[in-house]
Amino acid sequence: MNYGLGLGVAFLALIGCFIAFFYLTGLFVSGLGSLAKRFNVPESVVGASVAAIVSSAPEMGASVFSVVEGHPDIGIGTIVGSAIFNITLLIAFSVWVRKCVLDDKVLKRDGAYYLFAVIVTIVTIMDGVLTRWEALTWFLLYVVYFIWLFRDAINGKFVPKEEFKYVTTKEAVFYTGIGIVGIALSAYIMVKSTIYITNSLGLSESLFSLIIIAIATSIPDLFVSVQAALKGMGSLAVSNAVGSNIFDILAGIGLPFSFVAVTPIHGSIGLSAFYLLLSVFVFLGVIIFRKSLGKKEACVLAAVYVSYLFIVLWL
Repeated sequence: MNYGLGLGVAFLALIGCFIAFFYLTGLFVSGLGSLAKRFNVPESVVGASVAAIVSSAPEMGASVFSVVEGHPDIGIGTIVGSAIFNITLLIAFSVWVRKCVLDDKVLKRDGAYYLFAVIVTIVTIMDGVLTRWEALTWFLLYVVYFIWLFRDAINGKFVPKEEFKYVTTKEAVFYTGIGIVGIALSAYIMVKSTIYITNSLGLSESLFSLIIIAIATSIPDLFVSVQAALKGMGSLAVSNAVGSNIFDILAGIGLPFSFVAVTPIHGSIGLSAFYLLLSVFVFLGVIIFRKSLGKKEACVLAAVYVSYLFIVLWL
């Protein structure tokens, strides 16, 4: 295949995957949520768990197939970059749409556990590698958070309960199947296209994933948070971002990489992990002193992301 033509096809495939993620996650959430409801799972639990996890399926797919293809920088870079985008620019967009009034639970449960997850991440990779047992520990920490969220939902406490359209059982099975197969196939094509593009242009896989792939795979989460903000559900808009990040880091990296003996952590990813911690401190500082988030706070969060781009691209 002609070099230019091959590169063009790879970029088109990448864009096609991003568009597919946007629509497939909606089908997947509706299908899996309806099946859970069909088996009498409480609605509060369905909204708090199914939708939040499925919206992160693109990042999980990228992580899984980066391991399968032997290019771990793509999966780890996508998730770390997505986490920085979510906690800064995603929340900023939501707040620009409409001022958000936060529930204390966002800080006491989700915010605190997210900070804990990021600290664990940094401490784990400080030696430049991620081992199988370290990754498995990350995943088990997500299981703990999920059980905590599940119990809060059962007890009627605040959870980031997302809305979705219920469908018939037959449609639910079809939507769930299409969601699983479609997201998996799209993630596989995305990883292969990323490998081709970065190799052809001599680009860093980790840097390309930290920015381009990370932003694109965060679009479903951005859509959910902005829609929540438009409806006046500010705590949901923020909790969706925080909850997705907890899943992405602890489960999205933890589960796939528990099947790899040792994974090296390269420079740009290590730097980004430390910047992720900085972004968490800025976020928590904002919501501690300001129980509501407006345009000023949005500008602060957006500035954090812009400064991250500057640092990771030019330093």
